[in-house]
Amino acid sequence: MSLNYSQDEVLLRKILKTIITSTPGLKYAIIIDDTGITIMSESKFTFSNEEEISVEKIGAIGGAVFTAGEEQGLILGYGTTELQITEYDKGYIFSGKIGKGVLCIVTIDKNIQIGYIKAVIKRYAPKIAQILTRYLQTDQGELNKELKELFSSDTMGLL
Repeated sequence: MSLNYSQDEVLLRKILKTIITSTPGLKYAIIIDDTGITIMSESKFTFSNEEEISVEKIGAIGGAVFTAGEEQGLILGYGTTELQITEYDKGYIFSGKIGKGVLCIVTIDKNIQIGYIKAVIKRYAPKIAQILTRYLQTDQGELNKELKELFSSDTMGLL
């Protein structure tokens, strides 16, 4: 079955909504690509513009921290990173590898079941990874098509 770009977006959004509503205490579920760009996020709360920007920052920093942790594990000979958990005074950030990206789950407090969040990431990671691979390939294909059109001889004559 071949899905298109918008169907992949719908599936990713549905999975994020399922994750974010699966247990109390979760604030954000964020999908980040390998470069740290936030692809999609879901929250239980309504955002102002400033909070939306913070989700982008969480994604960018989360991707960088995950990549640094991966590198550290490789240097130590531990292999690839499956899951990172960062504990703060007021909550956690869980980051799990999902193919060509990272899934970050952010909590609003520390009164959560760590094992449950780990299980949620393991449960949805394969499906998100499959969709994300297809989604990013489609995105790259669309970008290449637009670049070709931009630099085609017909369009260059208009400049």
